[in-house]
Amino acid sequence: TFVYRDHLIACIVLTFLFAVFLALGTLNATHDCSHFSVTHKPWVWRLLGSWHDFITGMSEYVWTNQHIIGHHLYTNVDKADPDIVSTVKDVPDLRRIKKTQTWFPRYFYQHIYMPILYGLLGTKTRITELLILFVYRRNGTLKIAKTSTAHWCLFFGGKVFYYTYRILIPLWVGMPVSQLVTFSVDVVSPYDLCLLWLQLSLVFLCDVLASYYLALIFQFSHVNTNVQWPLPDENKVIQADWWEMQIQTCLDYATDSWFVTFMAGTLNHHTAHHVFPYVHQCYLPLVTPIVRK
Repeated sequence: TFVYRDHLIACIVLTFLFAVFLALGTLNATHDCSHFSVTHKPWVWRLLGSWHDFITGMSEYVWTNQHIIGHHLYTNVDKADPDIVSTVKDVPDLRRIKKTQTWFPRYFYQHIYMPILYGLLGTKTRITELLILFVYRRNGTLKIAKTSTAHWCLFFGGKVFYYTYRILIPLWVGMPVSQLVTFSVDVVSPYDLCLLWLQLSLVFLCDVLASYYLALIFQFSHVNTNVQWPLPDENKVIQADWWEMQIQTCLDYATDSWFVTFMAGTLNHHTAHHVFPYVHQCYLPLVTPIVRK
């Protein structure tokens, strides 16, 4: 967007399009690679999965642990599925999404503040994954295995690349040539200052839009009143077949719409995805009718 920084409307349109591009990349490349459903070659999974580190600035390693080992095995199970963790270190969550959560008066207003906070999902994820890897060594009740050197390189390399292309390069391009040569910021015209703030604002806006997009897609299929929230018995055993539990805890929507299917990364066929998690998303519209039977 810094190429068209003198044209506000063009900047906003491009920011919106780039946010959609980031979200769709996550729903397609990162998600499918975490399920190993793109070819049978591990190097392809790692290459496409690195999208999450380099392009979105979030850890593919943390995501895979959370999504595959946690969410898909213990879908909607309280204190086991890291996607629905509602208490961290005995501190209750800002939102109430299930009946087992203790009720607090602030939940009267979550329909007002949560849509705003969902826009900060990307920022929250980047901060949380630092705590997961460097402090807690667990994601909710899910322990994080020993991190390999390759994963550390991907993690830190992704952070450097992300903040360079998202923040440093736009800022440098927005500075006058004389300041780039002398590294001087003593004299900045009001116009140049406005352009710098515009570029930072657009970077933030893009992250908010992509975060909101992904938050809604991920919430639709599991956080609603039409799915079940399985509870273990006194022996911590779920009295249900695993495949049966996947059907009970997932919700499909607009499966006949090619547009929704494309924009949702085929996650609107969510039941089929959970029953057959290693099937590539392009086949899910064919699997959904079979699952319904």
